[in-house]
Amino acid sequence: MTEAAVATAARPDSKTRGGALDALRFVAALFVVIFHFGDQAPIALSSIHGFLGRGYLATDFFLMLSGFVLAKAYGSAVASGRVSLGRFWSKRFVRCYPTHIITLAMLVAMVLVGSLIGVQSDHAGRFNFSGIPAQIFLLHAFGLGGGHWNIPSWTISTLLLCYAFFPMLWRRMLKIDSPVLALSVGLLILGVSNVASQALFGTEQFNLPFQWCLFRAAPLFLVGLTLARAVQTARWSGGEARIIGFTGGAVLLTNAAFVGPDIVNILAICAIIIGCGASPVTRALPGAEWGAKVSFCLFMVHTITGAVWYDVIAPLTARVLPAFDQGALAWLLWSGGVAFAVLGAAIYNHWIDEPIQRWLNGRLFAPRTPRTAAQPA
Repeated sequence: MTEAAVATAARPDSKTRGGALDALRFVAALFVVIFHFGDQAPIALSSIHGFLGRGYLATDFFLMLSGFVLAKAYGSAVASGRVSLGRFWSKRFVRCYPTHIITLAMLVAMVLVGSLIGVQSDHAGRFNFSGIPAQIFLLHAFGLGGGHWNIPSWTISTLLLCYAFFPMLWRRMLKIDSPVLALSVGLLILGVSNVASQALFGTEQFNLPFQWCLFRAAPLFLVGLTLARAVQTARWSGGEARIIGFTGGAVLLTNAAFVGPDIVNILAICAIIIGCGASPVTRALPGAEWGAKVSFCLFMVHTITGAVWYDVIAPLTARVLPAFDQGALAWLLWSGGVAFAVLGAAIYNHWIDEPIQRWLNGRLFAPRTPRTAAQPA
């Protein structure tokens, strides 16, 4: 098979873009931002409603979705050997690492400039320069670097490790030939990992401390693979898939309203992923594909936009508008931080991330044109 054919086989089907899963990526990333900005609000959001303190569930959604999407988009090509492990892992690394290292560099620059002009972060202990090596080499999965500098980067560290085992894991999943068995394996993984987490660490698996982030991420990534295999073997109709998805959404909303157990939220999220992933994308949802592209940048870069807004822009704005109703102004300024994070992510995606990805993929992964022997004149 030529390199061009390999590249075509490994490329995700464009017909799957613009669907409900793409829209949910943006919603989940936005929930992470609101969760992380919650303590900056005039009243801590978690004290308004308990579910607003569970933004970590959106990260769990991303971890499961990562396994699900990779299996659907690349599983066949990787498992059959049409795409090597080295090429697959390199493409995943190139997709994730540039944004991580650029964000880290920007944070370092901000901290250095702040120290020069006498501005200190409210989280000074988080920006310890002794932790830079662990950040550069993404050692979070090994218990180092979590909770420092750009906190969301721990997901990259753990997922890159999961990606290394993806071909082997997916070949095992291909031996599962029924949706009932696939879902049973997924339930077993969730149950065993959660019970083990409570026994070993005294907390549910879905929000483990940073030093145990690999034990949080790996089981959820595996569950994503089982969901993909369930969809692959069940072949639900579009109507059946939508019933599964909407039922999961209803359970999630109800459980969230009553601040119910996280295991129920996770199972509901699994149903939503199945429903959205099994539903054919007959018509793209407006803005969904854009939201999916921006969601990664929003997840990774909101640490910077949040610092700029809440440490610089918001205080200056409050001084300029002293006569404005302070309660309303405080909420307006907090909401502005969320909007500023979305705007910053869109700018970063358009002017930095996408150009870098095009350049790197063109240089490293573009199909090479086979040389032909020179023809005699």
